[in-house]
Formats: sequence, structure tokens, C-alpha cells
Amino acid sequence: MIEETQRKGIVTETHCILDLLRLGYRCLKPVDESSKYDVVVDLGQGKFKRIQCKTASWATDTKEANTAFQISTCCQTTNTKATTRYKYSKDDIDYFYTWFQGQGYLVSINEASGLSFRWRYEYPSTNQKQGIHIADDYKIEEVIRAI
Repeated sequence: MIEETQRKGIVTETHCILDLLRLGYRCLKPVDESSKYDVVVDLGQGKFKRIQCKTASWATDTKEANTAFQISTCCQTTNTKATTRYKYSKDDIDYFYTWFQGQGYLVSINEASGLSFRWRYEYPSTNQKQGIHIADDYKIEEVIRAI
């Protein structure tokens, strides 16, 4: 039986591949688990981008429920001695992908430089704009065309 966390990861990765194929791109998968990326997209003309797939969840610290969702932009491994957290870098991957509420999203490693990345569906009622990432701007269809 597959663990719940692993199952969610496989579902997210499958959505990434389906989104890219639907948009007309070829996808490559690493043959082993030691790669930091899950999928490589072939953009043509010798351009390839490495994508790390992350499962998103609702942000629970917002004033209004279900207004923001987020991904962790690090990974962690646990053994009997310790838990180690690893931060991805631009040497490891080019983009993070997530699929949330029926839509795929891409964000570059350059923009997602913290320990997590959060999208909102609209600006908060405080009208704060700085540091707010609107989900529509990160839809995979839009981001992949701009690369």
C-alpha cells in the first residue's frame, strides 16, 4: 500500500506531466530517485527546464478561509538519528509545479526563494500588494508560454 504523502506526490507529478503534454510539450523523467527534479520539460530548440512537483494545501493562517494556498519549497528526510531539511537552489531545479483545485501552477526557483511559496486568488481586503502572488499570474499555460 502506498503511503498517503507518497500518493499525493504521485498525483501532483502526474498532473504536471498531463498539463505539459496537453500544452504540446514532451516530458522526461529521471530514472532514479536521486535527482532533485521530478520532471524535465523539453521546450524545443535544445531548451529544457527541470521541474520539482510539490503538493499544495490551503494556507491556514489567513483571515478568511480558502483564500490562499501554498507549497513547501524545501524537502526533508528523516532517519533514526535526525530530520534534515534541504533547500532547493537554481543549480537543482528551474521551477516548482503544483496542481490545486483543478489548475496547474508554475513558479520559478528565483521567485520561490523562501521555505514556502503562497498564492492568493485575489488581493487581501487590506489592499496589500507587495509580496502577494495572485494565482492567475502563475497558471502553467501562461508561465510556460513566457519561458
